[in-house]
Amino acid sequence: MISLSNQVAVVTGGSRGIGAATVKLFAAAGAHVVFSYHRQRRAAEEVASEARRYGVEAVPVRADLARMADARRLARKPRRVRPAAIAG
Repeated sequence: MISLSNQVAVVTGGSRGIGAATVKLFAAAGAHVVFSYHRQRRAAEEVASEARRYGVEAVPVRADLARMADARRLARKPRRVRPAAIAG
């Protein structure tokens, strides 16, 4: 497996299916993960909890990506995840 230590991944639709698997794979590779979900908060929190077991930050963001304001908010989140790690 590749190492993505101290990197931040953004995943859309991360609360279920392929998106949830992608969140977990990034986390297993050492990346902090910011991911969107639309309606399924409980599922998103479960995915985040599983990802955090790898010692990374996992941040679920409720967003309807058809709305520009939500898309912008999701795009800004990675800047707030481990700022020291991102800057390095």
